[in-house]
Amino acid sequence: MDAAFVNPYLTAVQNVFTTMLGIQIAMGKPELKHNKLTSGEVTGVMGFAGDKKGMFSLSFTKASTLHIYKSMVGEEAQSITPEVVDCIGELTNIISGQARVQIEKLGFKLSAAIPTVIVGEKVEISFITKVPVVQLPFTFQADGIDGQLYLDFSFE
Repeated sequence: MDAAFVNPYLTAVQNVFTTMLGIQIAMGKPELKHNKLTSGEVTGVMGFAGDKKGMFSLSFTKASTLHIYKSMVGEEAQSITPEVVDCIGELTNIISGQARVQIEKLGFKLSAAIPTVIVGEKVEISFITKVPVVQLPFTFQADGIDGQLYLDFSFE
């Protein structure tokens, strides 16, 4: 996987969390993913087509999802409601858009699909690419929770 495709996602996640959500995140060690299972309990997924094809997903723990919802919408939720699911879909779309702008600056034209949100632990996602899936783990501290999110992506 070319680092030129890693940086737009890293930058997009950091920018959105810092500016839109007011959350400082820290990235852990990137690694190749060896299974097809979601890493969290709520996962936004988006595919791309064009000069490159691929997919990316953002997977959050339940506590992280509920905190993100509160940060984005200004309301608390006690469980994963349809509104919380919509929030994660919108967040996936925003991060996708920012990353796609950066990738297009490299000379590639991409079209994005509508995000899909999966609720459940260890759900299998089959990325449409033949190249490995890279996972970027992130953590944050906010309102007494140890937040976690995982960005998985692959481009051919």
